[in-house]
Amino acid sequence: MNPPTAFQRFLLAGVCAISVLVAPAWSAPSQIIAQLDRLGLPLGESAQLAVTVKDSQPVEPNVPPVDGLEITPVGQQSSMQVINGAVFAEVRYVYQVTPNRSGSFTIPAIAVPGGGSTQPIAFHVDKIPTGQNSRSPRPGGSPLPAPSGTPAEEEAAWADAKGQSAFLRVVLPKQEITVGELIPVEIKACFPAGVAASLNGLPMLTGGAFALNKLDDNPEQTREVIDGQPYNVITWSSALSAVEAGDYPLNLELPVMVRVREKSKRGGGRNSFKDFFGDASPFDDSVVDDFFDQVTEKPLALHSDGALLRIQPLPVQGRPPDFSGAVGKFDVSTEASVIRAVTGDPITLKMKITGQGNFDRVATNGLASSAGWKSYKPNARFEPADREGFAGTKTFEQAIVPTRAGPSEIPALSFSYFDPDTRSYVTKTTSPIPIEIVPGSAIASALVPSTTPAMARATDGLVPDHPETGRVSSLSPVVLAPWFLMTNALMAAATAIGLLVRRWRQLRANDTERVRAAAASAAVREAVSEMDESIKNRNSVGFFHAARRAVAERLAERWSVPASRVTLAEIQARLNGSGENICALFKRGDEVAYSHEEVTASELTQWRANISQQLAHL
Repeated sequence: MNPPTAFQRFLLAGVCAISVLVAPAWSAPSQIIAQLDRLGLPLGESAQLAVTVKDSQPVEPNVPPVDGLEITPVGQQSSMQVINGAVFAEVRYVYQVTPNRSGSFTIPAIAVPGGGSTQPIAFHVDKIPTGQNSRSPRPGGSPLPAPSGTPAEEEAAWADAKGQSAFLRVVLPKQEITVGELIPVEIKACFPAGVAASLNGLPMLTGGAFALNKLDDNPEQTREVIDGQPYNVITWSSALSAVEAGDYPLNLELPVMVRVREKSKRGGGRNSFKDFFGDASPFDDSVVDDFFDQVTEKPLALHSDGALLRIQPLPVQGRPPDFSGAVGKFDVSTEASVIRAVTGDPITLKMKITGQGNFDRVATNGLASSAGWKSYKPNARFEPADREGFAGTKTFEQAIVPTRAGPSEIPALSFSYFDPDTRSYVTKTTSPIPIEIVPGSAIASALVPSTTPAMARATDGLVPDHPETGRVSSLSPVVLAPWFLMTNALMAAATAIGLLVRRWRQLRANDTERVRAAAASAAVREAVSEMDESIKNRNSVGFFHAARRAVAERLAERWSVPASRVTLAEIQARLNGSGENICALFKRGDEVAYSHEEVTASELTQWRANISQQLAHL
């Protein structure tokens, strides 16, 4: 074997010297080191934490959470190095450290399973000087864009993120609908796999020709391959209707936050290692540049392709007088609560309309008052058959009172709607309901007891004209007897106690604050139990979903709003910067859900302790 040349000896010495300058902790026996690119920064900026693990088979380190800091993984790099003739593999894990408040912070020792640990890293965050923006750019970095940019700028930002583009897709069953017609719709937000992004709201219509039913706060999450590329897909299922005739584009917008790696502008883009070694530099340009890159959070908006829909008007010709605007396909039926009734007593008449369509426009006046019937305004109740409210049953209950006796029937009822498939109006009529009405006096006379004396004789129907004598024990009335008084007193006391208990239960049932608090506590306990089960099963997505639900339920109780209203934007607006840990939980949950990242058991346990503390505080 030939001895090393002078250049090779110089190169080896240079590598050792750079190793001592860049990573002095390599001389220690530990196999893990951590470096923070800045030990002082203003509030509103982020620092970069690099954790390097050196081993023949490196494993991911456990970075503990720190109160007031958002530590987000942004990537990793692998390399091989030769030190004193020995070959070592190393992986550098890069994290973005974003403080939520000013002050002094310490990142605790970071350890790897079965290996060593780093030294704690202390740094300081200064308050923002008056008049400066809370998200001022770092030196050599770029300022955050405005919350809404042009489509070209947004497309470029996504291309920078992963070399691919995210997009919003709307899936409709047809491209021609009728005014008022309700059709099922799927809204799909497609993110390139590996891109760190989170939702900043729900999809919204940007035009006035359409209406969209309420979207679920917990959409379906899947992974799909589109045009040969893997995507994380978030799907909302809802129903869409048109409110105006004509040809209109269907435009939707979804606000998102995406973390984008921006190239550092240090030294005009020169590689200091190549300047020192020349073309024989042992460090690849991309590895060196990536170390000094910074990751920024960009608010962007995804837009649908604006497909053109043709909206047909409802025809005027042939429109029934009782048409209420219902569009779809429906069936109608009626039933009565009794088949034999008394004049003056109310009967409940139920009319059920079942099918598919815009149930919000399904209405009826029910049975009209007439010579034989007195009717009241019906009330409605809708039972959906799907979560979009596209199919189901709407029940109308009406109180009707018969006014005359004799064999009768409840008249037939009709309901009209527009069928968009046949482009025609349809009127469906129910069958009359036979019913027997008896006069109220007949029922009353049947209930009057016989007043014939027990001593009446059947011989000639006459009562004897002389009284029957006998011994009478007492002339005192029964109502004054002690046993009678005691019995009635006990019954009155029992009745009073029953009324008090009933009233107390009614008051508790009507105490909305108590009911809301009890429901919230039960939901929080259930979510915490799901968190513990997810830790046991190493289910990262399930853990953060349950954790967010627990915090949302507690905040919803505190703010007296539905839990669906507790979003990241609502938390930031209401807590006014004091809910850093809660915001960090929601953001971390989005990252894990949309990137399908596997979180270590140690981090889940630390999050569990932090969340328990937040719940106790709330």
